[in-house]
Amino acid sequence: MGIRKKTVNGQEYYYLEETIRLETPKVYSLFLGKRIPPKRTLEEKRKELLEKIYANLLDNAERRYLTKEQLIEVEKQRRRYLQRVKGLGKAKQEEKEEIDTVNFVYTTLTTEGVPVTREDADLAYRFAGKNVRGIRDENLNVALDMINGLRYLKESKKGISRGFILDLHKIIMEAYKDKNPGKFRTKQAYIYLKSHERAEEIRFRPPAPSKIEGKIAELVEWYNLNMGKLNAVELAALLHLRLYMIHPFDDGNKRMSRLLFNKAFFDSGYPMLNISKETQSYFDALIRSAEKEDEKPFVLFVAEQLIAYMRARFNKGARTAGS
Repeated sequence: MGIRKKTVNGQEYYYLEETIRLETPKVYSLFLGKRIPPKRTLEEKRKELLEKIYANLLDNAERRYLTKEQLIEVEKQRRRYLQRVKGLGKAKQEEKEEIDTVNFVYTTLTTEGVPVTREDADLAYRFAGKNVRGIRDENLNVALDMINGLRYLKESKKGISRGFILDLHKIIMEAYKDKNPGKFRTKQAYIYLKSHERAEEIRFRPPAPSKIEGKIAELVEWYNLNMGKLNAVELAALLHLRLYMIHPFDDGNKRMSRLLFNKAFFDSGYPMLNISKETQSYFDALIRSAEKEDEKPFVLFVAEQLIAYMRARFNKGARTAGS
């Protein structure tokens, strides 16, 4: 923010101004008077102008952990990002959609130890929606299930339900019949950190199987009530984190968390984010929040990653932008 002097009918007046670069630059202004006010009053005016900008850009969306400055930056980058994508043209948009999807599937699966290749994910994308039968390659089948899960997610109406969560899990875990696709776990779950030497349980244990139905019902109600009220960044991050901490399935909990994370973004008009691309930082933030039962570290990580992704320019082509 800066102070600008204007002369009106021979009189000098001062204004506090902030220029926000959206689709086009937009100037927000607040009248100060004939003199620059003292420091304390000026700070109050800065807060007043910030409130004005936040209300205009984010319709006073609720927030818990992120500052208004952070959310204004997210919204600024979101609008500019969408404008750049729109300017790519249909062919480039379709290319970018393919690359984003393939990268998401590849990263999501490989961070869970599934030995798929990028070529598997790329081929699965080309097979999706076609009447393909008898694929014997297990990794290709797993990638295809993830592609189908993403498609199901994108084509769904806004909001989530218990049935939607179970159906999504059934789709993406179709190749793992022994993991009870589409059904909640009936045994206690444990979360381990794996290293080259050993696997060690983290200092958080998911709820007992008897509590899963209630936890999922609470999560579904929370999400549907807060959609359109809580800002989109925190909504997506908290949906991911809370599902992960419930760990409702025998397997596939992390990939489900990442899918629902993007479901929240799609519901709010945000682009898909390959949240686990920065694998170590992602797991560090996720485990830190789970162990301390403190949601803020993961929310901050999501905001940082989203801003960084949307700031990426398209001057190297859609293939780089989607990576």
